[in-house]
Amino acid sequence: MTVLNSKGKPFSWSYSSLTDFEGCPARYAAKRFYCATTELPTEQTLWGERVHKAFEERIRDGVAFPEDFPPNYENWARVLEKLPGNRYFERKFAVKENHAPCSWAEGVGRGVVDLLVIDGDSAVIIDYKTGKKKDDDTQLKLFAWFVVNEYDAKPFLKTLKYRYIWLKDNTTTGGELGYLEAKLVMNQMSPRIDAMERAWNDQTFPCFPSGLCNGWCPVDECIHWKPRKEWK
Repeated sequence: MTVLNSKGKPFSWSYSSLTDFEGCPARYAAKRFYCATTELPTEQTLWGERVHKAFEERIRDGVAFPEDFPPNYENWARVLEKLPGNRYFERKFAVKENHAPCSWAEGVGRGVVDLLVIDGDSAVIIDYKTGKKKDDDTQLKLFAWFVVNEYDAKPFLKTLKYRYIWLKDNTTTGGELGYLEAKLVMNQMSPRIDAMERAWNDQTFPCFPSGLCNGWCPVDECIHWKPRKEWK
């Protein structure tokens, strides 16, 4: 029996939903299963959307960055536009439960790569980050899996380079995977995705206390929730 959420949709996964779930299953459920909360756009998310759109227009069409953008953004754009190969902006990937590539609407698993450049048997995966720098490159490795999974029936990719561009810190982090290494990424991700799906099917979503409980989490009926402190 397929378990549907309050909007009649079945289980699906993405990197963002997985991090939501692992951060706090109760918060994840309120947002994605019971659909009882809505996250309003913040100044940070709106800025991130502007940045992604501006990079796409700059690299694809040569449109100058808005005047209020930091000057280092142009430096990054000049580096990226020199990458040889075919460019794909905001490239959407979707797979069925058996990991076969499919349309976005049919997808059980989904991911969106900010910039994908394919040149022969090599690919470069770029993800723009406007927040604080982190050391975890799991999202990029999952993107590499999506790419190699999608292009598996074609001349296969031998190398997949992936980079975060940390715009606030003006630096980059990432790595490189071979074809087989990229294919094996799902072996590491599957147990985490399976745990999320079991919680969905069992409708078991415990609360995990964290700093977000201090007024930042929308699930205010949670036993760990506290009012947000007003700083003077």
